[in-house]
Amino acid sequence: MLIISNIGATISLILGIIAIIWPSHIATFVSVKTIGKEGISEIRATYGGFFVGISFFGIVTQNSQAFALLGCGWLSAAIVRLMTLFFGFATPKNIGGVIFELLIGLLCISALFI
Repeated sequence: MLIISNIGATISLILGIIAIIWPSHIATFVSVKTIGKEGISEIRATYGGFFVGISFFGIVTQNSQAFALLGCGWLSAAIVRLMTLFFGFATPKNIGGVIFELLIGLLCISALFI
């Protein structure tokens, strides 16, 4: 049963949908500045389309390797963000980001252990 991995993938899917529908909110939340139409398109494609595609694939196929791939992406993001904390970027938002990314990643890769 892949309920835990489905929770992680569903959270990822919801975040992707939000990025497609409200790219300016996502840009503000992640502290990036969109310049022109390309910037909005980039948020929709990268934060939206990519997350929707990979999350949807895992949910539809119920494939543990698809969930693991999504989880590895989240865990990689957590590791990179954690490394930035040691280079002067230790803010409450970044620390929260590490925790959030780690939790979503662990939810997703749980498919490998059930």
